[in-house]
Amino acid sequence: MVEALRKLASRNVAGLEELSDAEIVDLCKKELPSDLTAYRELLRRYEGLVYNTCMKFIGSKQDAEEVAQDALIQVFHKIHQFEGRSAFKTWLYKIVHNYCRNRVSKIIRKREGKESYEKHSAETQPDVQVDKKETKLSEKVKEAMDKMKDKERAILVMKFTTGMTIQEISDAMEIGLSAAKMRLYRALDSFKEFYSKV
Repeated sequence: MVEALRKLASRNVAGLEELSDAEIVDLCKKELPSDLTAYRELLRRYEGLVYNTCMKFIGSKQDAEEVAQDALIQVFHKIHQFEGRSAFKTWLYKIVHNYCRNRVSKIIRKREGKESYEKHSAETQPDVQVDKKETKLSEKVKEAMDKMKDKERAILVMKFTTGMTIQEISDAMEIGLSAAKMRLYRALDSFKEFYSKV
């Protein structure tokens, strides 16, 4: 059974990459779970975006990889629920965002336990000098974003990580266009304020 699925998943379909997301989703609805070819094309298009989104929310590479994989499995199981009322990218983002939010508290507890252990270990080890000037710009951005409210961080991730338009953000958040613009401007102001304090 597993070998049969591998063969199906590796099957190439000429011109598949030229199809729109909607056409690929229609193929997935018809072919899943017996034929994974169309689903693999969706993975090819969006796995990087899903991982980057998870990374922005979660911060840890290992945790982000795990959450991204789990979220893509959710997409596999829920793709038949996609009705085409919004762009596939918007629908995908909503699933990934909700999955990240549900998992983030568990990951934070796990991370706090690990940090507590590492702090205790560091206190029992000889002092090692760390050059604070080597703090990277990306770490400062992450620190500023970690201090932001979840909704503000989410809208910045939508805009700058996933590259969503204001209309797609509006659809994903289920709010009006002007409200989406206002939230984006507020989130940017909030980011600037936290970043200036880092």
